[in-house]
Amino acid sequence: MRGDSRRGDHGRPPPARTYGKQEGASFQVIILGSSGGPREDTVTGLLVRSTSSEWKKGSVIAVDAGAHLAKIIRILEDEHGLPRNSEMVPEKDYSRTLTSGPFAGVQTSSISAKATALYIFRELLHSFLITHPHLDHLSGMGINTPALEYGREAKAIVALPSTIDAIKNHIFNDVIWPNLSDEGHGVGFVTYRRLIEGGNPRLGQGEGRGYVNVCDGLATKCWSVSHGRCRRRSQTISHQRDGSFGFAPDGYPFSARRVSQMSDGYMNAAGPPHHASMPVTQPAFPRTPGAHSENADPIIHYQPVDSSAFFIRNDFNGQEIIIFGDIEPDSVSLHPRNQVVWEDAAPKIISGTLKAMFIECSFDDSVRDEDLYGHLCPRHLIAELGVLAGKVMTHKRNQQGMSLQEPPSPGAVKKKRKRNSEEPSGTLAAASAPNGSANHLSPTSPRPTDIPAPGQSPARSLSHARRTRTVHIADGSPHDPAKILGDDHLRPLTPGGSVARPETPGRYQSPHPAVWTPSHLPAPLKGLTVHIIHVKDTLADGPPPGEIILKQLRDRGTEAGLGCEFDVTSDGESIWI
Repeated sequence: MRGDSRRGDHGRPPPARTYGKQEGASFQVIILGSSGGPREDTVTGLLVRSTSSEWKKGSVIAVDAGAHLAKIIRILEDEHGLPRNSEMVPEKDYSRTLTSGPFAGVQTSSISAKATALYIFRELLHSFLITHPHLDHLSGMGINTPALEYGREAKAIVALPSTIDAIKNHIFNDVIWPNLSDEGHGVGFVTYRRLIEGGNPRLGQGEGRGYVNVCDGLATKCWSVSHGRCRRRSQTISHQRDGSFGFAPDGYPFSARRVSQMSDGYMNAAGPPHHASMPVTQPAFPRTPGAHSENADPIIHYQPVDSSAFFIRNDFNGQEIIIFGDIEPDSVSLHPRNQVVWEDAAPKIISGTLKAMFIECSFDDSVRDEDLYGHLCPRHLIAELGVLAGKVMTHKRNQQGMSLQEPPSPGAVKKKRKRNSEEPSGTLAAASAPNGSANHLSPTSPRPTDIPAPGQSPARSLSHARRTRTVHIADGSPHDPAKILGDDHLRPLTPGGSVARPETPGRYQSPHPAVWTPSHLPAPLKGLTVHIIHVKDTLADGPPPGEIILKQLRDRGTEAGLGCEFDVTSDGESIWI
């Protein structure tokens, strides 16, 4: 990452880096903010456009907007040489085309960087895709929204319903910030567009089925991923003072969020990871003076912090990229969901339509699992990419097998159905488990989502599992890393990197009991570039954190034989894909 140190003696920084070649590219991605803080001017923000649509009205989307308008102004000053301000008013027929920079090709009738940035914001930008409602991913959008007052249409905020609800209830709520939306009697500068997780199956066709248009030439679909968990507390005291110690009074529309406990690992035994809310009794907190003492112990509920992964598709040629919000590894998650994204991505890598992803790697490998707080580090990112690599290899094998096998006859299909119907349900069939082990779940045994959480009835557990639509994989299943790649291709690592043997799988255990890393695969991810975003700046002297992370990723990736390229993004960078 580059900071103010880029500026030379004359105050003009060297040109920002350009990654990839513009010729033949399907996407241009401009990095407005590449870090995860703590500096407020470099937090996450990207601009994406299809190169086929050129720079015209509604041709650009923003994916997250922690940094936005101020960074566009900075790029126009630094990379295009525009003055920040202009006391002159441009003549009526004044026009210019920007050259040799991230916004090369933009035609504007403005003189200054500020006025040109406003034109880009009002006219060229179509919508904001927000991965999750943390401030470092949407603060710029909130602050910048009043500049839309004299525009001609509302900007769309595109996200999963949970993210929209958080923005609506906690940002544009006339308390934290004016209600600038078109809901709840707001002024209508922005409009909410709620996505269906996994895509809308009734929209689109062919490979583009499920994708919805978000600007000229670009469409998207979105998966929910886990960004750790937060601790929420309920209280049964009837005379609790409103708002005391974080408790939500009756009728208060916003849930009380007490402490964020993301991925610290010590609650793994509290209950099955597949339940969205797990009650845990904790020692009593200090009570409000005058409150009754009976039933004063609060119940702690750990709930997942949701984030998103956007698949963005170029409608002109079918090429795609993935942009992740903050994400934690499945190996430490109470609500593992990354496998669904990898399953969707694998065939796209095989077909060559997916050539790049943008994913966070906030810390280097010196950070312990309990200090990741819902983020990734190199050892865990390599493990996740190993799962993706395994799915790519599995899809390739399946494709090869399908091309060699004849379709089953109707009689064979009928016999198989009859055989399946005669198998006992609800049991652990050791004979059908791999290697005859009874520790593995048979195809007809109860899935992990059928197991109720402590204090929860089986009926509620089942209905909740159906609502969450979460895919849960048990050890030994076809989607477990050890089964995907085989014992010869995987070995478990402890957080420190030493070889360890996985613990005996149990019902409440995470699908990945250890950090799995592939052992020199045949480059299944060749052709894929992994662009790193959201690197946490230490603000300390010494090598930049991004350089350390990049070296660790390249070393581990080479050792694993993944075949993908790694790149750590920098502010102002233009990436051609």
